Amino acid sequence: MKALMVVLFMASANLMAQENQVAHFSFWKPRAGLEKNFENGYKQHLQWHKDNKDPWAWYGWYIISGERSGQFVDATFNHAWSDFDTPVKPAADAADNRLHTYPFGDFMAARKMIHLPALSIADSNSLRSKFIRLITISCIDVLAGKKVLEKLKTMYQSAGIGSFMTFKLIDGGDCNQFCLLIGLNSFAAFSRFANLAEDLSSIEQAMKTKAIHSMTSETLVYRDDLSLFP
Repeated sequence: MKALMVVLFMASANLMAQENQVAHFSFWKPRAGLEKNFENGYKQHLQWHKDNKDPWAWYGWYIISGERSGQFVDATFNHAWSDFDTPVKPAADAADNRLHTYPFGDFMAARKMIHLPALSIADSNSLRSKFIRLITISCIDVLAGKKVLEKLKTMYQSAGIGSFMTFKLIDGGDCNQFCLLIGLNSFAAFSRFANLAEDLSSIEQAMKTKAIHSMTSETLVYRDDLSLFP
């Protein structure tokens, strides 16, 4: 009986750990000529969250490469699904957003993803790196894709890579996608991931599988002044 209770406790703890891995991303496009107004308005909106004692942490980045270059991204991490049923004052939050943010930027998309710790290498500062390289991987076969990413994580861990977070897209886009958030503190560090496509291809060949359909890469630059940590 005691052994059974230990197994049930461990299973419950593991389920809770997985549950608290939901992340929400929002994408904004500041209007031409109003970029500074957008930033100032967004800072005012963050102040609303602070004044209302929002317990959630908010991270802010600008995309500086790719087709979405110039867009602003904010995200909040480490949530249970139920957290999104009880955000702080949702009506007042929306009203403040309409007042301070919407006049200066277009809301482009919202996405929810689940962080996969077993496929990740990260520390407490990973998301606050100077740059985040955002790799979006579209899979032919999601289960096979997960196995390929397991091998990639092992390869990078052996190479001493310190920041490599894997997320699975759940809502707001193609559910056959994984997103890798790779924290980097200089452009020189990009060289460690210059052969990412080749690394994935070699893993597929070794596994005798074809899991990945396509891959895109974007660079995000972190903005501490557009982030909030309670």
